[in-house]
Amino acid sequence: MAVVIASLLVVKDLAESLARRTNYVNRRVAALNASVRTLRRQTAAEQKKLGSERERATAAEIFEKILFAPDLRFIKLGAPIEKEKGKEKSIVQLPIGGLPYGTLAMSASNQAAMLEANGLRPTGTFQVYRIWWMPKRGVPVWAADFLVGDDGSATTAVDLPTGREKEMSLEITLEDESYSEEPNGAVALVEEAPPVAGNRRKGRR
Repeated sequence: MAVVIASLLVVKDLAESLARRTNYVNRRVAALNASVRTLRRQTAAEQKKLGSERERATAAEIFEKILFAPDLRFIKLGAPIEKEKGKEKSIVQLPIGGLPYGTLAMSASNQAAMLEANGLRPTGTFQVYRIWWMPKRGVPVWAADFLVGDDGSATTAVDLPTGREKEMSLEITLEDESYSEEPNGAVALVEEAPPVAGNRRKGRR
């Protein structure tokens, strides 16, 4: 009996020691897993930040190439207006602030263009703003997609249609992110018509 009791006590001590070690190992594994998750989040954030920096660097290079081009051209964009109780209102503007607007800087010789837009409503889930070149006749030409954050602004590179950009106007629509061959969503920005010569002379007076 003494041997049996002694054996049971030894087994109990071993079991308790093993349980303590197992709990310690489990806590260490949990702590290491938490550290790994934190490092992964930090890595993802750094990669996203690096990607944003690269995008800004690329945008800056394109801007520089366009702005020093001899055939630099600007296109002003404004919001299509709907009348609501006697007030002018854009259907895609921010809840507060003025109407959305944008500017496209382009160089046909460099086949490069950059769009800056402000005052747009932030894109929701599965939404994108889509840029189109609209010909006088024929089908629209897709130029770029871009997202808008809470500040309502965006900068993006825009593809130029080969050899026909002077015959086309620019239009930006708010679409779902699925592929489409022509605009289907609400119009966000449209190319503003140049001022009439008579209006310019009247304004100078």
